[in-house]
Amino acid sequence: MSGRLNGLVLGSAFALALAGCQETTSTASRPRVDAPGVPVSVQSISGAPDQVTTNFASLLGEAAAERKMEIVPGDKPARFRVRGYLTAQPTEDGQTALAFVWDVYDASKKRAQRVQGESLGKRGGGGDPWAGIDQTIVARAASDSMDAIATFLVSAPESDTPAADSKKTKTKTRTKTASAETDKPS
Repeated sequence: MSGRLNGLVLGSAFALALAGCQETTSTASRPRVDAPGVPVSVQSISGAPDQVTTNFASLLGEAAAERKMEIVPGDKPARFRVRGYLTAQPTEDGQTALAFVWDVYDASKKRAQRVQGESLGKRGGGGDPWAGIDQTIVARAASDSMDAIATFLVSAPESDTPAADSKKTKTKTRTKTASAETDKPS
């Protein structure tokens, strides 16, 4: 798989994670956002070693279940499809940052949202920044990813269809916050 999981594999991984999910207590100080009833398909996660990607996909499935998100396999109808990228980089203060970027696409395959963020980990071992990424950091990045995606899902307009888009004026505004960057028709 070489650092990339496709929608069918992710759909199966999420289904297993959702089926065997137990409630966990979130240690985050920010409120969790629930996004029930919006079918989402995770199409790919790339950039990380296979072991990190598999672990991240499992934790992402658990985070989605906690937020009551409907994750569907890549070959099933979904209102949104997401593609993610992970990278590990050393920081100036000697820690390691696990950065994530998610592009959320609507039914017409247009990017509706970009979500990005990072979680800081311990100092990396040697020249491999992935050595500084542990389970806690991966879990935090998965949780933060789902919070950001769920926040978008609950605020997304109901009608994200090509017909609805053709009725809108096609000007764009760019909004960037600490956890999300959005391209929205205005």
